[in-house]
Amino acid sequence: MFRFVADDAQAARAWFESPAAAVWQAHETALLADVLPGLTGYRCIYIGVPSLARQTCDCVGTLRLWRADICAGEGVDVRIDGQNLPWASGSIDALILAHALELSAEPHALIRECTRVLSPRGQLVNLAFNPLSPWARSQGLRRSAHRFAPRSVPPRAARLADWLRLLDFETTACWRYGPGFPLFGRCWQAHVDTRWLAPLAWAAPAYALIARRRALWRIPPSVRRVLARRRERGLASSPAAGLPSRP
Repeated sequence: MFRFVADDAQAARAWFESPAAAVWQAHETALLADVLPGLTGYRCIYIGVPSLARQTCDCVGTLRLWRADICAGEGVDVRIDGQNLPWASGSIDALILAHALELSAEPHALIRECTRVLSPRGQLVNLAFNPLSPWARSQGLRRSAHRFAPRSVPPRAARLADWLRLLDFETTACWRYGPGFPLFGRCWQAHVDTRWLAPLAWAAPAYALIARRRALWRIPPSVRRVLARRRERGLASSPAAGLPSRP
């Protein structure tokens, strides 16, 4: 668990601009290069840090990509407050949260806003640090200049999946990654690799969770339900109902 919390988003963001974050950028760029081509739709919003490389932006499956951040900077198209998103409900096809939960004072409010603006069958990609990992616990032992202090403690992968489940989202994939994890420094996808890696999931420094909104299919009413409604309204079930039959 992170022992120190930053006062504002700018203080938490300073760590991503340090040399210590360069290793993380390499891992996350490689991960997003595999995930982003699977995103579909027209509008995609990238929220958080670090910034995507040019070649990574070109492989996004959506037609348009905009970048939003809590702090203004180079390449930022929209500035947000971390709790409210300035888009209409159901207008975004894909959302990418790159450590945006750590930079937000209310991560739960940000998740609710993400689910609001996502369209039916919209996709959500979230990159976050694992608060239970040894890497997160070791941040309290480092000097303030080399320590990552989030603005709020991010949820673990299982807790975030529960939040999204209550908001009618289903988790389609979960990747564990980080420097030196699980021994080779590569990304490990849950329920795909060997079972001996499953107990090491809690030790992963970070995770990437991909979720999609559940499609609500309208089931047409059955014939019995239609006939029951007609009887309640005092209507005949058929044009010949109530007429005498021929012998």
